[in-house]
Amino acid sequence: MNKQYEWEIDSNEDEHIGSWMITYSDMITILMCLFIMFFVMSAKENTKLSEIKDDLNAKVDGLEIVNEELNNENKELIEENQSLSMILFQITDLEELETSDEEFISFLRENNLLNQITIDQTEKGLLIRFKNSILFDSGKSEITEQGYLVLAQIGEKLKEIDNDIIVEGYTDNIPMKSERFPSNWELSASRAINVVKYFIDNIGVDEERLAFSGWGERKSIADNTTAEGRAQNRRIEITILNN
Repeated sequence: MNKQYEWEIDSNEDEHIGSWMITYSDMITILMCLFIMFFVMSAKENTKLSEIKDDLNAKVDGLEIVNEELNNENKELIEENQSLSMILFQITDLEELETSDEEFISFLRENNLLNQITIDQTEKGLLIRFKNSILFDSGKSEITEQGYLVLAQIGEKLKEIDNDIIVEGYTDNIPMKSERFPSNWELSASRAINVVKYFIDNIGVDEERLAFSGWGERKSIADNTTAEGRAQNRRIEITILNN
């Protein structure tokens, strides 16, 4: 009787031991599945990151190409500006204007007008800026005798090139109220038109190359609250455009 009881106890212990092994095996299987899932997800993530990296690298390469193209264009513009200044004034550096013996620059220096004109390189082209006082009397749009001499000099040079040209008129902010010019806008536009007409009718510059605009007191380059600033804002600008 006791032996049978002991056997039954041993059988129950074997059943408990078997159940534990099954549970342990299931847990291991589940962990293995979990690690497999992590591995697959990690592989997919690495693949996605690799794709993103390749895409970014391609975009960076594209930007480098665009940057190189822009640098080349910028160099071409600088060379174009330098060639224009060389053709017109025989200088490679605009700082040489003070000492240049070129005919137009010498004319300005001899007539004490060199400080009335500035020449500068811009993104659009070569800019020649004239203070209104050397081309026009106050409040008028008719070119003065001195103005004709200056425009004749620069006009002959404009015939040496085939670039398009824009002539722009500007004023200060003091209101212009006359029967002929109700506002600064009309005055600035009329002055620009007269400069263009002179280039066409008297110098023979091709009218297809010329355009004009009048800005009045807009786009000031100096402070309109001072007499010196207003004098700088009253101007005619001739821009020789890059080809």
